[in-house]
Amino acid sequence: MPSRQQPTRRRLLAAAGSLLGATALAGCGGSGSASGSSRVAPGSDPPEDALVDPPHVSLRNGDREPIVRSETPSETESAGDGGETPEIDSWTHHIVASDEAAAALTFADVDGVDEARAFLDETDFGSETVYVERHLVGECYHHRLCWVRWTDSEIETDYARVLRDADVACEADARDVVTNLIRLPATLEPGQITSYGSGSGGGRCRRPEGGEPTEVDAS
Repeated sequence: MPSRQQPTRRRLLAAAGSLLGATALAGCGGSGSASGSSRVAPGSDPPEDALVDPPHVSLRNGDREPIVRSETPSETESAGDGGETPEIDSWTHHIVASDEAAAALTFADVDGVDEARAFLDETDFGSETVYVERHLVGECYHHRLCWVRWTDSEIETDYARVLRDADVACEADARDVVTNLIRLPATLEPGQITSYGSGSGGGRCRRPEGGEPTEVDAS
């Protein structure tokens, strides 16, 4: 389990790429600061307080539609006039901290939904939290979740970006919606999370202390 030390503000807010505004999961309200960064070379060793290769489920949608939504009344009200689906943002995030919040989630018809539901059912929200993070990913690329770290007020993730298999049909300029459900071995209060960070770069995920890079499932 990672330590609960406060991540340095430099690491969380350094933006080698464009700064991304904080948003909530489609259909959900949210607030707080956020940053996005990118790496152009294989990643450095993960921070000492990071959870490497955390338990998670990844869902992908080539239709550029939200994969995960919440049906709770307070969150549905923030979706827009008449409950219309807002435009897909490049990066969104949401905290699922209770069985009730998990039960309120609905999924698009994509591969892996049964696995995602089982993942939520197996989560002990008395001691665990699920962090839902959505990105737009190039259609020809796969993002491998390398690590996650957190405090009571901040969450940061890091991904490796690799080409998908050569037999996967894709267009260079097209992007898919990818949502990760990440299980954290800690109880977090959604209203107390005020800062989010996420980075990605070419290469494979590295293990702590110079260990061998992890293999990537490029599906």
